[in-house]
Amino acid sequence: MRLFRFQFAVALLGLGGLVHSSRADTHIFVGALGTNQNDKLIFSNGGSFDAYQTTYWFPQVLRTNGLNKGHYRGDVLSFTGLAGTPPNGGPVASHAAFGSRLAVQVVSVEGPPGGSFAFWEGDGESDLGNITFSVPVGTANGSNVVVVSENNSEPGADPYGHIHGREYTTSVGGTYVVGFRAIDVGTNGAGGGPIHSPSDILPVRFQAGLKIQSIQIVTNRAIVSFRSPPGISNLLEAAGSVPSMNWQATAPPVRGNNALQSFTDTNAISGDRYYRIRQLNNLP
Repeated sequence: MRLFRFQFAVALLGLGGLVHSSRADTHIFVGALGTNQNDKLIFSNGGSFDAYQTTYWFPQVLRTNGLNKGHYRGDVLSFTGLAGTPPNGGPVASHAAFGSRLAVQVVSVEGPPGGSFAFWEGDGESDLGNITFSVPVGTANGSNVVVVSENNSEPGADPYGHIHGREYTTSVGGTYVVGFRAIDVGTNGAGGGPIHSPSDILPVRFQAGLKIQSIQIVTNRAIVSFRSPPGISNLLEAAGSVPSMNWQATAPPVRGNNALQSFTDTNAISGDRYYRIRQLNNLP
């Protein structure tokens, strides 16, 4: 258990859970710098998700039954190939070459010891029954791929792809950073190989379970900031020591909204105070 001391306040991290009831799709777009042989693939909006440049994370909660039972799952990450033709909503600037077949490779996984990052293939119509592949924490040169383009590498085919029903899960609570790389697995390039060269690796953060973002002491009050998706009510509790059998609520419950929120403990702080956030409900 990690403890952080802020003057007289101490936070307990990793208690409770982070979930996403709305199941909203979040898209990372795959395109290219050009459409010629060896032009580099890119994640066109990847900068908004770069774990080392932003504070963005994909929140995940432990599923207790139903879909993905026993794994942490959150809002839906959808890798989408930019369209080149009007029937698919194109042409979109920075789309890849016609005839390319885009895929995303899971190159690396950082996270809690013993954890893993898994992909579940689905069609959006039926439950996902089995993990397609799982990549353990510590992997640095992974080769598993998720095909993005909805083509079979036909010459001149639109590289577009937007497939619903797919899931990305983690197996142990904690913070993960997963390195993704876009590649062309088509055969319409020089010598029967790909048209495009691979993209740079994009590190994306996943948070399995609840995380307290920060604690500030302002005029003898503690302000505890956190993130929780919609559908979960969260309660801030405090105790004078750990372990403790006497956790006390310090503020009314707050329902998550997937943005940065905060509790304020207005009680005078004397000595050490330990905080935890407890979820009051869960999702299947």
